[in-house]
Formats: sequence, structure tokens, C-alpha cells
Amino acid sequence: MDISSGKGVRIMSKAFVLMTAMPPTTGHLQLIQFASLIANTGVEVIINTQPHEPFADERAAALKLAVKHLGVKDIVVKHISKTIEQNPQAPGFWKMWQGFMKDFGATSDDYIVASEVYGKKLAEIIGAKFFPYDIDRTLNNTKASVIRDNPIDNFANIIPEFQPYLRTTITVFGAESTGKTTLSRQLAQEIRGQWLFEYARPYLENTVNDITTDSMTAIWQGQKALQKQANNLTNQPFVIQDTDLFSTVGYWQFPHWQKTIGKCPTELINDAIALKSDLYIITKSNIPFEKDPLRYGGDVREGSDEYWIDICKQYNLPYIILDTNNPTERVEQAKAAILKVANNKARLISYDRKGL
Repeated sequence: MDISSGKGVRIMSKAFVLMTAMPPTTGHLQLIQFASLIANTGVEVIINTQPHEPFADERAAALKLAVKHLGVKDIVVKHISKTIEQNPQAPGFWKMWQGFMKDFGATSDDYIVASEVYGKKLAEIIGAKFFPYDIDRTLNNTKASVIRDNPIDNFANIIPEFQPYLRTTITVFGAESTGKTTLSRQLAQEIRGQWLFEYARPYLENTVNDITTDSMTAIWQGQKALQKQANNLTNQPFVIQDTDLFSTVGYWQFPHWQKTIGKCPTELINDAIALKSDLYIITKSNIPFEKDPLRYGGDVREGSDEYWIDICKQYNLPYIILDTNNPTERVEQAKAAILKVANNKARLISYDRKGL
């Protein structure tokens, strides 16, 4: 405000927000929203990744998509991907960032908006105004470093657009009537995951219970859509599937169905590979067979355990075999295998990122 004249002076200011977003969090998104309400000529979000860091391009892409989903105009996300000094105490560190900010077009009329104390120093070196936001994390108690240490328990604090990169997808796999549905439901409940049913069952129950090229193609389409839809789930670190498209591949490749439905389409195989799980848990045929109208082998299973194991080998799928037929032991063994895979995936984002 111009107090001497009594007139308001509107300075055209842009807000600059810097982040490493490893991983991108709900707190990062709220910071960007706040900046958009402070500035009057838009927001420039600068995400700094280094080539050797995990998910460098994916972090930037997810953040850009999340900003797009906000529906707020005049927010631009710029991605710097190069090896630079990380230690703020290193000689020339702040001069380097002074040069970067000048290149970005930052002026003394602009704002630095940050939820970390480095924002004050950055504003000082370019003569800009500093707007701190939720530095004490009272509005959103989320820090990327905490998520990196334990992404599974803090999964809901990751922006939905990045969650698929850290989500663990498990498929319970094998011959019919081996307890796949029961086990997959139990696992989903035990590890707080999203259970995904096998699309073939509701399709065949509610249309025509007949195996034809048309019905198999419809099952393929439905199963594919179901699995792709699971990528849109939010806040679920696990998806547990009661079989997946590789079951469709396996049934299509049964020799006794070849005269009826022909050769398995290459496109189906490609879809199955594109949507493959992080782990396949094979349940063995060591429990009593139960007849079902949707089981076409009469009194026996259509495929052996070896047939489904060979499917995993043929397509280089990660799998384990549950040898036990004890329901409790099955759950415990499967849980241990799932958590091992999930923890290995979590280590991908576990990284000590210092400074900016």
C-alpha cells in the first residue's frame, strides 16, 4: 500500500516454490496451493532432482499431473535434473542458487514460498519476500524424509499420482479350486490391502456360461480394465488380486480349448505383461476339489500345478509356491513373502537427500 497517497499499490509478484519431492507428498501440494493464493501473477514450481536419485523423472511427472488435477491456472512446474551441490554449507552453494533463480526470472518483486527454513535464505540472496508455510507441520504433519523411512505406513501422505510407483501388487495364482479366492481375501484383510476379484466369474455368471472366443475376449477386456482401474486407487499400499490376466492367458493356452477359441492373442499376452504383478503366489492342488458350474474339467482340475508354474517361468514372473495346505500357514507364509517384496520396493525411495 502507498500510505502517503492513501492509494493501494498492486505489485505484480510471482511465487517461486522449490522442492525435491522425494517423494511428492500431500504437503507439497498444499504448499503449492498456498503459493497460488499469495501470488498475483502465477506460481513457478521448481523441482530439483539428480540423475542418480530414485524416480527422478517419475517424481516430476507425478507432480505435474497433480498440479494439473488441482485445476488452478498459472502454475508452471519446471524440472531441473542435473548433478549439483546438495550441502548448503559448501562454498558457493548459495551463489549457485542465486544464479539459478536469476535464470528462472526471479526478481525482488517476487516471493519465495517454502515450508522449510532454507526459504528465508533463498529469499534474502535474491532480495525477494519470504512467505513461510506450515514450517511446524501443524496443518499437515507430513515430511518426505519420514515417508522415505517408512512408505508403507505413510502411504496416504504420498500424492495419488505417485502412489502407483510404490504400490505393491500381488496375484494369488494357480489351478482352480486351490483356495485362491479365500487366501486373497484373507491377505487383503491382514495387510489392509485392496482386494480385486477375478473378472471371469461375475461375467460368466451374469452373461452366458460358455467358453467362446467372444466370451474369452470379453473376460480379457474386463480383467484388463479392472487391473488398470486399480492404479487409480488412492491410499492403498497393496493390491491383492484373485488371479490376473495371466490366468486368462493360461486358460486360452489350454490345449483342449484350442479348437474352440484358437491361439492365444499376442495382444492379450502383451497386456498381461504390461500389468504384471510384483509377486505371484501359487496355491497348490493339495486341498479337496470342489465342483462349480464355472469349472469345466468335470471332477478334476483343468490344469496341473506344473502348468501354472510353467506360465510363470515362461513369462519370467516373480513367484513363490505355497506347499502347505494349512490355511493359517498359507496366510503367514504369503504375508512374509509379500512384506519382503514391499520392503524391497520401499528401499527404492529410501535415500538421504540433504539440503535443497
